Parts: sequence; C-alpha cells; structure tokens
Amino acid sequence: NRELRMKGEGKIPGWIGAICYMVLGFMKEILFTIVPQNNVIITGDRVGLTRSAMFLFIFIIIHAVGNLHVFLGPDDFNGYGYFYVRLYWTGFGFQANIVEEYILLAALLHVFVALRRTWDVSMSYSVASGKLNLAFSGVTLLTFMMIHLYQFRFGDTQPWKLCPPPYLLNLKTLLHLRLNLFWVDDPGCQAVYVRDIYRMEFEIFQSLGWVLFYLAAVIIFSVHMCLGWQKVVPAPALEIPKKYHSRAIHMGYVFTFFIAMIYASFPLYTHLFSMSSGSLSVEPAQP
Repeated sequence: NRELRMKGEGKIPGWIGAICYMVLGFMKEILFTIVPQNNVIITGDRVGLTRSAMFLFIFIIIHAVGNLHVFLGPDDFNGYGYFYVRLYWTGFGFQANIVEEYILLAALLHVFVALRRTWDVSMSYSVASGKLNLAFSGVTLLTFMMIHLYQFRFGDTQPWKLCPPPYLLNLKTLLHLRLNLFWVDDPGCQAVYVRDIYRMEFEIFQSLGWVLFYLAAVIIFSVHMCLGWQKVVPAPALEIPKKYHSRAIHMGYVFTFFIAMIYASFPLYTHLFSMSSGSLSVEPAQP
C-alpha cells in the first residue's frame, strides 16, 4: 500500500530503510534528470528543479573524488584531466564529452527553473523571511562557477608529457596496490603532451586571495546544499516515507560536510605545499 508506506516508514525499518529509500529515490530521479519531464518549456514545476539538483549533487561528489588525484602528483592529476579529453569523440563534434554536455544541460535546467520558481513563489517575500536564501546563495554560486570555469576549464596551461594508458584506464596497477589509473610508465610507452592543470592549480592558489575566495565559495555551497536538501527530501517524486525524512535530511548534512572538507583541502594543499615532479617531466620551480 503506497499511501500507507509514504505516511509511515515503509517495509524496511530504521536507518537502513532510510538509506535504502533515499538511494533508490536518487537513482530513479537521476535517470530522468533531463528527459522525460515537463521543464523543457521552463515551467515552475518542482520536478525539474529536484532532479537537476540531485544529479548535480552526484556530479559534485564524483568531481571531488576525481580532484583528489592532485595529492598523487602531476601525472595522476594531468592524466585525470586528459581522460575526459579522450572522450571528446562522444560530444557530437564539440570540444567536450557527452558527460560535460549533460552536466551543462542539468545546470541550465536547475538555474532556469530555480529562477522561474523564485519569481513565481518567493518574490513576494521579504529578505528577512529567509525565502530568498536559496536564490541568493544560488546566484552567488553561479557567479563562482563562471569564474571557476574561466580559470580552470578554459585557462591557459603549459604542456605536460605523460604516457596515457592504451584503454583509458590503467587497471593492472591495482594488483600492485597502486592508483595510477590515468598514466603508465612502461618502457617504450607512447607519450603525449597534455594540459598541465596540476601546475595551473598550484599557480592560482599561490594567491591567498584566491584561496580565501574558494573557501568562501565552499561555505556558500554548503549552505545552499543544506537548504536545498531540506526541500528535496520531502519531495513526492523521491518517495521517501515520511518517518525517514528527518534521518535523510541529517544524512545529507553529514555528506555535505565531508564534501565541503574535500573541496576545501585543494586550495589549502596547493597553497601550503610545493609541486611534485612526474615520471617523464619535471615541474619547474615556482617563482
């Protein structure tokens, strides 16, 4: 009985049930982020906002995990960046892969539907009411993302020489408990020149101002994520039984805290520590 389940705790009790229903709801909604749903005509329907928010949350987790390669040195980090370049053939002729294009569509959907809902629902409220907090933090994050893309996605870099794995990922080193997934050092391997995004990150975050700017953006993201999470969990589309709402919301707060710590670690690490060298190339000393 779906109606009874949604009002109670469902067939799986306790924290295990809360986790199961939350994960299943996320998986279902992520599959339908862009299509099929009604927001392609930019209505104020909440479904498109909820689905795009959940998809972007998953992307933020994956992006955070991927950026952890900066701690493993330039070959890992630059190879990680080149991994996505090697998938450009999936991008329908654009200088991007299909994953990046889908993320862009999800972000645009989220922004436009959020603006439409803010205009339709929240514009009559005062700033002191708190109804516009999501809108203010969202616009701030949108500004940050444009700066971030300008600096890292489209920024000028120096060439870096490495040997990428023949089949996208280097899985054989997992047997030796090594994590160089995106480069190889086999004798006679075919080397290519890629973007040195590792050095670029160190150069940008040598400025204390940029470090503080990114840390402030992490705080704003955390606030925006927590405010949005409170609205996503009770959404009917997610189908989380009512008794689990409080637990799911608090789990989201915990996830957000750990993700924020990961993102904060990147500017702090590259500001406080020196660059490493790779197997085929050496990073020149910073001025």
